[in-house]
Amino acid sequence: MAVVMSKPLKDLLLASNLGLNKNHPLAGWNVLTILYHDGSSSGVPITLDFLTRRYNESYLDTENDEAPISDNVLKTVLDVLSQQARLIEASARKIRARSKNGLYTTRTSYVYRITSSGIEYVKMMQRVLDAESTITANTNRIQEYCALVVKLSQNPDTTGDTALFNDFQNMISAYDDVMNGMHKLDDDLDELANDIAFNHGSAEAKHLQGMLNGKAIPAFKMMLMQGARIQALAHDPAFAGDVARSQQGTDDLDAANAVRDQDKLLTRFTRTRDYVRRQLAKLALSVDPSTSAIDSGLDSIYLVFHTILSAIKLLSDEYEHIQGQTVDVKALTAQIDGLLTHYQTLQVYTNLPRHLPADREIEDPEDLLDASTMGPVAYTATSSPRSIATAADNPVVAQDTYPAADDQAALAEFQRLVMRSTTHAVVDHDLNFTTSTARDEVVRLYAATGYTSYASFAPFGRPVQAARALPDTGPIHLHCADEQFSVVLPSGFTTDFG
Repeated sequence: MAVVMSKPLKDLLLASNLGLNKNHPLAGWNVLTILYHDGSSSGVPITLDFLTRRYNESYLDTENDEAPISDNVLKTVLDVLSQQARLIEASARKIRARSKNGLYTTRTSYVYRITSSGIEYVKMMQRVLDAESTITANTNRIQEYCALVVKLSQNPDTTGDTALFNDFQNMISAYDDVMNGMHKLDDDLDELANDIAFNHGSAEAKHLQGMLNGKAIPAFKMMLMQGARIQALAHDPAFAGDVARSQQGTDDLDAANAVRDQDKLLTRFTRTRDYVRRQLAKLALSVDPSTSAIDSGLDSIYLVFHTILSAIKLLSDEYEHIQGQTVDVKALTAQIDGLLTHYQTLQVYTNLPRHLPADREIEDPEDLLDASTMGPVAYTATSSPRSIATAADNPVVAQDTYPAADDQAALAEFQRLVMRSTTHAVVDHDLNFTTSTARDEVVRLYAATGYTSYASFAPFGRPVQAARALPDTGPIHLHCADEQFSVVLPSGFTTDFG
């Protein structure tokens, strides 16, 4: 008997197209279902022939007129599931097969089985459909998570059974439930808080704020207090190995443990140890308060905590706003609703133009009570001459004059007033210049004191090696003889040239 597929699950699987075959989009899921449902109850090896026959007999999508699947197509789907998705595995085994003449012969063929990842995938897809009903945030689950963290952070019991591994799995499951619920609360709060704020619901805001302050915030603080214990477990080099060994305890029902297959047990131990380390690293990242961890973490508890605090502030502001209002919003809303019931009979006057009172000679131009009875304004058209501008009307443009640059005179003045030696210049008192070029070079040279790289400074072509300010000199005035102003530097400075 085939397993019946629900309509929501079918739509979800059609969207994911497990198996990557456009003509058989449900082939991957159907193969997993056959291996999961018929693997231990069929009594025959699950070979390619068996899967093809079982698929075409019971799992064809008749609603979409799916054609029977061939061996070659199903082989491609099986390769995707085994090599790419790792949801099934194939192993060569000797099997007894019935030939066309009715006799049984022994031959080697690939036998397929579903892996642990495949079993989890089958169960997970069902949980995805029920997530709206199962994902919820409650304080009891948070307390369970915190109790398990405390239990694991103490000296764990490694006496030989699977208790330590089960406690770790329960902690991870509780953490996932808590974070899923908190993310749902995060999204719900963002929508609900804004809805209450815009609709001015003071009572609802007070109740929601009470729930957040009385339940959500204490629960979050309880989770934040476990951060140090999580970090300690994540950095404990022996804890992951203890959990992996506990999985293979005395009450383990794994077949490899029963026959003491050391190769499979070692592979299982290594895989479980790496899994524990990954989970602990994820948990440690979620309670890390650093900015990089919050930005890169998928389940940072601080992001959700920030949303709750923002919602509380928004609700507090809204509650205070409602309490401070002098107008009863609900009563005003009721009056508006009453007017809307007979809005056809209401007479709404057209707004009067803003210029109307100014066009009348009345005693009070601000009084608009009689404005609707006034007649129209009679305007008299007047002719205005048009003046045409010509080139003669353009203003006289002054000629630009630039002072003739005398670089040799400026260099000589710069050397005379500033240079103390061939490579050292000092500006420690007020200077009077006759050339503006020398004065401008001194001003630009002062800017070099604010840099450590002097590649952009080369007065008169000489590269600057160092520049230092002299704060004890006080402001320095630089005056040019033909100007009515002075340039003031904040302090003196010294410069070394190359």
